[in-house]
Amino acid sequence: MTELLKPSPNIWERFPQLKEVPQDGFPNHVLIIPDGNRRFATASLQNALFGHEQGMKVVANILRDLRELPISTVTLWAFSADNWKRTSEEVNGLMLLLERGIKTHFDELMKNNVRVVHLGRKDRITKGLRATIEDTEVRTANNTGQTLCLAIDFGGRDQERRMLEAVRKISPDVQLTDELINKLRDGKGLVPPADLLVRTSERRTSDIGWLNGAQTELYFIDNKLFPEITTVDIVAAIYYFSTRQRRMGA
Repeated sequence: MTELLKPSPNIWERFPQLKEVPQDGFPNHVLIIPDGNRRFATASLQNALFGHEQGMKVVANILRDLRELPISTVTLWAFSADNWKRTSEEVNGLMLLLERGIKTHFDELMKNNVRVVHLGRKDRITKGLRATIEDTEVRTANNTGQTLCLAIDFGGRDQERRMLEAVRKISPDVQLTDELINKLRDGKGLVPPADLLVRTSERRTSDIGWLNGAQTELYFIDNKLFPEITTVDIVAAIYYFSTRQRRMGA
């Protein structure tokens, strides 16, 4: 009975090598591009939504583990601006999965002091998902722990176009400064470029835009589809990051 009540080991206990990483050796912002859900579904002789469901289970476990580490921001690119090219059945199903996922884990996010920030457009996603995101952003706005960015209907080119439109509305002669640019971006200056970008299945960053900054370290798990990875793979990426000599242009 005692064994049944024993809490699960935390990430530090499961991966003792992390204790060797100095505090400043951890990335401040980890960006995850979860690629390969549909191919996983095809290989499993299932429809696309099966792959997305399996991917969401993986996401929940990884995000839970990353909350225990000194990482201030984690971004998940859940739906790109280019994903509208997919079938309406898949798109609507994925929107519903995202809506349910946020609602299911809301209490856990609040309990762990996580702030949720949406990156991307809200005008094109389903009403249910939009309402859920807006409610979650408001209710977690004062949380001071890790920031979880959900990039949904997000793309670098779309972001830059919307920024230019916002500038034109302010004034055609407005002076663009780094501070203004940051405020015009999704997240309103709360989200810096990623220190570490982790992508499964492919060796490319796609249209991630400013989140892939000049100093972002890239780590590709191209031999696995996203539903096949575990925290083991993410820890390997973090450990890799800690060994890099980041000169920041010096």
